[in-house]
Amino acid sequence: MPFTKVDEKGRMVLPNEIRRKMKIVPGDEFVVDEVGPDTILIRKVDVRSMIQDAIERAKSVDLDKLQKEMDEEGNRVARKMYKVLD
Repeated sequence: MPFTKVDEKGRMVLPNEIRRKMKIVPGDEFVVDEVGPDTILIRKVDVRSMIQDAIERAKSVDLDKLQKEMDEEGNRVARKMYKVLD
């Protein structure tokens, strides 16, 4: 298991063996999450691909149906909040 250190700016160098294996290049983006008291998870992500996928999915959204569902949910919450009987 390779070791690395954090420098004074909080940067950490990923070991070359891992960079080669994962094909990590300058500019790649990562999600970093704390998963335990002394454990972090670093996951490589392709933000451009994620955005393109989200745009494609958004194209298929029925806006009229979405508006109707939002109105119904808003009315349901308001009835519950103000104890209005149906």
